[in-house]
Amino acid sequence: MMTFTAFFFLAQTALLPSPVTSPPPVSELPKASPHRHQASHPHLHAVGTSTPTPEIRVTIVNATSVPSVSLDIGLGTDVTKATKGAKDANKPISYPKFLQGEWTANQAISTPEVHYAVRSTNGAAVTFKTIQFKPVSSQYLLLTGDLSTIGPPDKLPQLLGDSVPRGIYPPNIQFHIIPYTLVSPDPCHYRIINGMPGKTLLLRSLASENRPAQELAYLAPGNSVLLVHQPACVKYEVVIDEKIIPLEIYQEGAAGNCLIPFFLRNEKPDFVRVFEDP
Repeated sequence: MMTFTAFFFLAQTALLPSPVTSPPPVSELPKASPHRHQASHPHLHAVGTSTPTPEIRVTIVNATSVPSVSLDIGLGTDVTKATKGAKDANKPISYPKFLQGEWTANQAISTPEVHYAVRSTNGAAVTFKTIQFKPVSSQYLLLTGDLSTIGPPDKLPQLLGDSVPRGIYPPNIQFHIIPYTLVSPDPCHYRIINGMPGKTLLLRSLASENRPAQELAYLAPGNSVLLVHQPACVKYEVVIDEKIIPLEIYQEGAAGNCLIPFFLRNEKPDFVRVFEDP
């Protein structure tokens, strides 16, 4: 049974779908202390981009279950870099090798319409997506999926499989828009996401002298849980395939909200902590 207190709120939801009408279809914290939020940490930056008016900010997180993808981006009417099969030899690819577990800088863009082209690192097309972001907004754009072709591309493979007709489908990959909270009356917010195909995730608190461990969420592939009113330094544990994985967050300086997606790296569960970046 799940317990709620006046200072703890738990909300379990499916990931937010991106408001898209288009054809169907970065960067780890310091290695020495991967669970610590510091004043600054490295990001991936797009190649050959200028700095437009900072009306819309997007942090792209690669939580796919493949080693890396190639990601190209076109803004507004500039669809030459992100249309079906089109590649402009005169323009460098935005992120030619976007490794899993990495994320981009909180890139400022001046237009709400953005075109994304995902390819495998050998150049084969995976999917193309056009997203209309809200004006004057900050958000994560989370990529999940394993590029498999045995089920619907817009849904992670489930534990017991999908009741869909047999056949070959487009590569499995999903785009999720998750708004930044930034300033909130009830910090800190931590959103834990199960981006692992075919695996469930059990999140629980640690046992203490005064209380036993509490089950906080049980997540099927593609689902998430939002924890609010959390301390800046906290320890949870995650159970996947009957194995316990420690999940710790230690923040130095100004405390921030955090996105924590789980994915498969070399077929084993892994995760990253991505803090909101104003």
